[in-house]
Amino acid sequence: MNERQRFRRLMRGQPVDRPPRLEEGVREQVIDRWHREGLDPNKTHAEVFGLTEHERVGPDIRQRSSYRRRVMALSHREYRKAFDVAPDRFPDDWPQILRRLEDRAHVACIWAFRGFFQALGVEDWATLKPVLQATLQDPVDVRARLEMYGEFCATLLDQTLAVVDPEFIYLGEAISDNKGPLISPAMFEEFVIPVYRRLVAVAHAHGCREILVGTYGNSARLLPAMRRAGVTMLWISEAAESPETDYRTIRRQHGPELGLIGGVPLSLLRATAPDDLRLQLETLVTPLLSSGRYIPLAGGRVREEIPWPVYRVYREVLDEIMASPSNCCGPLGSCPGAHYPS
Repeated sequence: MNERQRFRRLMRGQPVDRPPRLEEGVREQVIDRWHREGLDPNKTHAEVFGLTEHERVGPDIRQRSSYRRRVMALSHREYRKAFDVAPDRFPDDWPQILRRLEDRAHVACIWAFRGFFQALGVEDWATLKPVLQATLQDPVDVRARLEMYGEFCATLLDQTLAVVDPEFIYLGEAISDNKGPLISPAMFEEFVIPVYRRLVAVAHAHGCREILVGTYGNSARLLPAMRRAGVTMLWISEAAESPETDYRTIRRQHGPELGLIGGVPLSLLRATAPDDLRLQLETLVTPLLSSGRYIPLAGGRVREEIPWPVYRVYREVLDEIMASPSNCCGPLGSCPGAHYPS
């Protein structure tokens, strides 16, 4: 069973020998430090632990670079030019990528949406402020721009799905800080959910049932609307610890029908001695694994403050927990989160 098969079977509620070994990535300087702390100098951590290769593929769905930092000042006609559907949206080596993906053993997804704020050109406070003002002062204009962006993304997703069979569709949503979303759930429902529904419809038309939202911070208040729109998986990254973003809380609220990726707080790796990691990880990860449709990993990029001895124990213990038969889906259809495409 390869990693692609493991991912698909796990998220369909079918039995696997273990979940995929996903990770968000580690910077080169961290690996350099780990080499000094005992990591084999001829290997990376990914090679040592056989981490799962995963990638996002597809077209560039950002605004044309010539329109950066002025998206909200554009007329609707100019906005369409900034987000135009054109062949050069796809990478120059797209034919080679397609050939490589045909018989892949790794996990691949299509990045279909970059988020509410990115659709409106937000890069920093100077570009965020006019967007927040517009949500209150001119919601009709905001809605019109999101409709255009949704049409743009849906068209490119349709073209991509015609030639790629992904494990899931990736919707990026950097909309929250650690206190909560920067717009209200009602605004999110008005501006963003129509785009989600449109993209979900395109995905379903091509037979792709798994829709993942990748978000930062505390977006818990938006999850009910996301679920109603057809989101089936969640991956929270770089969020401060809080009861709302604790994956055990989310699992109790939404059930295994919402697949989860991540959920191991980075603070656990920063503050826990290697000898204490096993109990902490077992307490956190085991109930989520046994309830189905869960892939455990650190909730964010592992940085320099995590020493190699701690990371090594974290990975070794996580592997042991994931490989336990009681933590893998049982006989076909027995997983509580089992769901099958019609």
